[in-house]
Amino acid sequence: MRQQIQSMLRAALCAAAVFYLAACGTSRISTSTTSGGQPLTASKTAASGPLLGAWWDRSSNGLRTVYGVVGAAYQGAPSFNDDSFSSGAACMRQRIALLTTSSGSIYSVTLPQGEPRAISSSGISKPIIVFSPSCTAALIYAPGTSAALLVQGLLSAPSGTQVNLPAANSAAALADSGSILIASPAANGSTSIQLLAAGSGSLQPVNVLGKFGGMTFLPAADTALLADASASTVIEASHITSGPSLAIVAGAVDGISQPAAVGISADGHLAAVANNGGSSVIRLDLSGKSAPVKTTCQCSPTELEPLAGNFAFRLNEPGAGTVWAFDGNSTLPRVVFIPTDQTATAQAATAAPGGSR
Repeated sequence: MRQQIQSMLRAALCAAAVFYLAACGTSRISTSTTSGGQPLTASKTAASGPLLGAWWDRSSNGLRTVYGVVGAAYQGAPSFNDDSFSSGAACMRQRIALLTTSSGSIYSVTLPQGEPRAISSSGISKPIIVFSPSCTAALIYAPGTSAALLVQGLLSAPSGTQVNLPAANSAAALADSGSILIASPAANGSTSIQLLAAGSGSLQPVNVLGKFGGMTFLPAADTALLADASASTVIEASHITSGPSLAIVAGAVDGISQPAAVGISADGHLAAVANNGGSSVIRLDLSGKSAPVKTTCQCSPTELEPLAGNFAFRLNEPGAGTVWAFDGNSTLPRVVFIPTDQTATAQAATAAPGGSR
């Protein structure tokens, strides 16, 4: 009996220790303010651990930060969800995010708990934000309109320049140099890819895709990858500013099947292709030293949004169900899901304007 009582006491002490350590994983944080003095509540608790990603969650109208590593991560409570901002996007390779207001003002913030700093009043309503591969520049634009804002010097002294895109644009990609690729669909389903070189006001033709399947620049280079969903190919367009040289780097024989997006590693050596056909992700070694690797996904990958590290991506739009991620760093790439911290989310919703008190 004595041994049984001692065992029960030890178990109780261990449980108490675990509870204490778990409680120590969070701490109170202060709120930040905009230049107008409006409070911006980041969250009630600040999570600890490595920062894997961040994205604007439309379902909670806030910026979610993701803590952990691929395969052992979770989405924290939304921050900046007090209606001061209407959208945002993050570039995890430099831990920076851009937030926009309903009037079109742009703010930058260092992740995970930085203070928003005003950059520009672009006036662009409901914009899309795309970053350059090294997070040194960003493009703020709205598909179907010509007005856009190019923000450069993000890591030092951000400044914005107004640029004009083709009014029929449907997608854009940005180089570290500030050069912009623009996709414009045609009535027959094909898509024209044009280049607006850095410092230039005129467009240059690059290629015509049977069906747009994504595009991205390589880091620190005016070389891009273009995916054609009709032909199931990935094309490398090099020397774009001086006259593009086009070469097919992967096709159906390599596992490419109706691509929906293409992404590049931080070091520029690897590429990822999200397939609509077969719901999979293909890892490509751009040096040709290793064969393509196919990873099946129990999801419908629609994008390749870089996470922290060299070669990891979010695969689908957050806020509409399970968030999936691709980890291509290991010998055998994998696809995993990232759960949400429901308790922290409920606390943030209660604290936000309009929430129950």
